[in-house]
Amino acid sequence: MRKAIWIVLALAVLVGVVLYLETLEDVAEVTETGAEAALRPVTVVDAGIGNNAGTISVFAEVVPRWQVDLRSRVAGIVKDISPLALGGSRVRSSDVLLTLEEAPFLASLEEARHTLKNAEFGLRQKENKRDIALKDWRAVNPDEEPPEMAIHLPEVRVAEQSVAAAEARVGAAEFDLRSTTIRAPFNAIVTKRLVSPGQSVNEGDVLFSLLDDSQLDIRVSLSPNEWRLLAANWEDGRADLFDDAGSHIGTARVKRGGGFLEPQSRRYQLFLEVDRSSETLALSSETLALPGQFVRVALAGQEIENTLRIPESALTQNGFVWFVDPADRLQRYEASALFRNSGDVVVKAPDDASTGDVLRIVRLPMSAYLPGQVVAPVSGGQGE
Repeated sequence: MRKAIWIVLALAVLVGVVLYLETLEDVAEVTETGAEAALRPVTVVDAGIGNNAGTISVFAEVVPRWQVDLRSRVAGIVKDISPLALGGSRVRSSDVLLTLEEAPFLASLEEARHTLKNAEFGLRQKENKRDIALKDWRAVNPDEEPPEMAIHLPEVRVAEQSVAAAEARVGAAEFDLRSTTIRAPFNAIVTKRLVSPGQSVNEGDVLFSLLDDSQLDIRVSLSPNEWRLLAANWEDGRADLFDDAGSHIGTARVKRGGGFLEPQSRRYQLFLEVDRSSETLALSSETLALPGQFVRVALAGQEIENTLRIPESALTQNGFVWFVDPADRLQRYEASALFRNSGDVVVKAPDDASTGDVLRIVRLPMSAYLPGQVVAPVSGGQGE
């Protein structure tokens, strides 16, 4: 009996809750807006469709044209190192950097000279023997040419070869003796010194590392698309150089390029020479490019028709450019940067636009924008 009572009470409560909810649904709060929602303001910049050129920016390393690991030509003991041969020092061509002990090489040279003297003496003996035999033959057979063996000509030839070999050995010994004095092969900076006085060195050991900072080269790697965008007269053209902070640090002249693709990257190669003329160095107040520096190279690009120059911020990460049409509605089209110049990009114009048209480009497009959305365009400004 008690269980039935509890069931009846539960049903009564349920019915009461349902009736209360129905009364709530009958009352609807309706708020009427007094005016339409304000249109979203969008900052735009005017961009005319026409011919635009730009620069192709690539990163590359500045390298010295001449650099060398100076090695010992002979084995020996270090006798003396010049004060010029310290790391960071500048040396001129033919400056003495290091000398080795000369005694073993002087002995080898004297021995080679002695061998040469003996060979020359042996040659004179053979020539004298030939002359006597030839004289005797002509006394007996004046109308006949003597055979070579009869007048000892083979012996003379062998003696002549002995003299030539001995002379070559003397030359080699003199070369070894000169090699005990290590000289700078060109005007250079000593970047490393790897030996000390009294040290034994073997033939081929690295003694110094040198580089010439007066002639600097840059090798630029370009993709096929970048190569096609180069200005038509790129030969002997000039490029600007910028450091990692964006400061201008000089110019370079294009010397050679094209003709082959680098095997690993399949990219075109362009070879530039940094302008280090004395006039440029004297007039320049800028920091100059240095060997080993990583720089941005700005190459002149060709002029391209039917393009727009717009702020870099107007090109979205997924490759769209937004603009406001004459009816103040947002529109977009897909584009890619052809050139990038100090905050601006050059992109192709929409397919349905023509040269001379002016588009209102959205400076800072938002991800919430929808094509066809009505907005309130605001000219100029740096952002929304």
